[in-house]
Amino acid sequence: MSVIIDRVREVVRDRQQRQRMAESNYWNDRVRSRSGHARSVWHAESFSDAWNRRQVHLLQDAFDELLGGPRELDALDVGCGTGRITLELHSMGAKAVGVDFSDAAVEAAAEEAKSTGADVRYVVGDIAQPPLPFEDDSFDAVVAVGCLAVACRGIDALETSMREMKRIVRPRGAVILLEPIHASRLLGRVLKAPVHEWIAAGEHAGLRLVKQQGMGFVPVRLALSSFDLPPWFVRPVFDIGETTLERVPSPRLADYTLLGFHRADRG
Repeated sequence: MSVIIDRVREVVRDRQQRQRMAESNYWNDRVRSRSGHARSVWHAESFSDAWNRRQVHLLQDAFDELLGGPRELDALDVGCGTGRITLELHSMGAKAVGVDFSDAAVEAAAEEAKSTGADVRYVVGDIAQPPLPFEDDSFDAVVAVGCLAVACRGIDALETSMREMKRIVRPRGAVILLEPIHASRLLGRVLKAPVHEWIAAGEHAGLRLVKQQGMGFVPVRLALSSFDLPPWFVRPVFDIGETTLERVPSPRLADYTLLGFHRADRG
C-alpha cells in the first residue's frame, strides 16, 4: 500500500510541477532521483515498454515514407533525455546524435550508450534557445519525441525551435515530431496548443507537412501509464487502443501526434 501511495504522490507532484518541465533543473533532478523509464517517460515500466515499441514503429514508418529509410542517415534526436530514442535510431541504422538541455540527462545517456557499445554522441544544447551547436544543413533527419511540448512555453518558442530544426536539416531531409499536442488542461503539457497551430508554426519556420498520425489512445494511456501492471495485461490492452486509433483517427483520442515535415524549399 505504501508503494501505491508513494506513486500517487509522485504523479500528483509531476502534474503540479508541469510548468517546471521547461527548465533544465527539473530534468536534472528527475534523472538523478529516479531510475528506469521514469527518469524521462512514464512511471510504469511495462507501459513504457509498450509505448516505446509503438514509438519506434511510427518513427520507422516516417523515415521510410519521408526519407526512404533511416540507414546510414545522419539523425539528430532533439531533447534526447536519457538517450532512449537516440539508441533506437542507432539500432535502425542511422548515425545518431542526441542533444538535450539537461546536463544530468546527457551524462546518463552517454553512460547508457557506453554500456551497450553503441556508437552515438551526446551534446548539451537547448532547442528553445538556439542556436544548437551544429552547422547549417548538418543532418538528414531531425527528430523530436516528447520534447517541444515541454521545452516551449508558447507558440513563438515553438516556431523558433522549428526554425532552428529547419536550419540544421539538409535540403532533402526531414523534420519528424512525435509530441503530446493538446490545448486542454488535462492533457496539455507546458505548451497548450491545437495541432493546427503546430502545423502553422512549422510552415512559418519554412517547413511543409507531409505526414500526420496519432498514437497513444488517451483512455488507455491515462489508465495504465502511472502504475506498474504485468506485461501480459498491459501489452494487449495497449495494442487494442492503438488499433482503435488506426480505425478511428482522432486528434482528441491520441495523446501523441506524429508530424512529418520536409523543407518548404525542397523543390
